[in-house]
Amino acid sequence: MKLHPAKTIHAGFSLVEMLVVIAVIGIIAAIAVPNIGRINESAKEATARRNAQNIASVFASAQAAGLRFGGTSTSAADITEAIVTGAKVTEKGPFEDTWFGVPGLTDDDQTAALTYLAYDANSDQLLYRGDVDR
Repeated sequence: MKLHPAKTIHAGFSLVEMLVVIAVIGIIAAIAVPNIGRINESAKEATARRNAQNIASVFASAQAAGLRFGGTSTSAADITEAIVTGAKVTEKGPFEDTWFGVPGLTDDDQTAALTYLAYDANSDQLLYRGDVDR
């Protein structure tokens, strides 16, 4: 004779357990989704800043080699467009036939980079302004 009744084995999860798990997943998703949007914006801003730094660096390097971008233009947009197109030094010297440019930037990339660039006509410099907030 058995003193303990046979225990029945129930497989699976109860409805309450499933609802708790779904609620926890929902809370985590509600916290994570807005942060993902901010991460994308932060990545776009970092890309624009890096592109602006590259453009300003190429401008300074080309000037040191004797190449002038933009001709008589004093517009940062015109100078940026000329830098993206690129140019080759034609004057005799150590940089002869050296190409300066930032290829592959789209119009949107250039527009975003312009936020962080300014042209100073007095010193003939294209300046990177990293302190500018969009």
